[in-house]
Amino acid sequence: MAMGRPTKYRKDMCERVNEYLETVGREQTKMPSLCGFAIFLGVNSDTIQEWGKKHKEFSVSLRKILTFQQNQLIDDGIYGGKEVNSTIVKLLLMNNHGYKERNDQTSGDKPLKGLVQVNYAKD
Repeated sequence: MAMGRPTKYRKDMCERVNEYLETVGREQTKMPSLCGFAIFLGVNSDTIQEWGKKHKEFSVSLRKILTFQQNQLIDDGIYGGKEVNSTIVKLLLMNNHGYKERNDQTSGDKPLKGLVQVNYAKD
């Protein structure tokens, strides 16, 4: 019978996520990440992914790390500089809110018959 290395997974791993999240963020100049959490624990990042598959409560905790990461990326992307980063705003609207970039593929930018065209010209 093949025997592998004993697991380092402990029952307090969900609490360890909270400990990790206290050590990262903008003030610490460290982005919350799954690979950062793996380093924090001293394990391979594949290991924490496997633990997430085996332990539902740990999977939820891993998603918490990704949620913190997402929030920091949004805040830094929009408000990280002097001005709003329009590329980040566009990306977020497209990926999170269903906005789509569309190009007119049918009329060659000519008015379509039967439709009222509204021009918003500056005076």
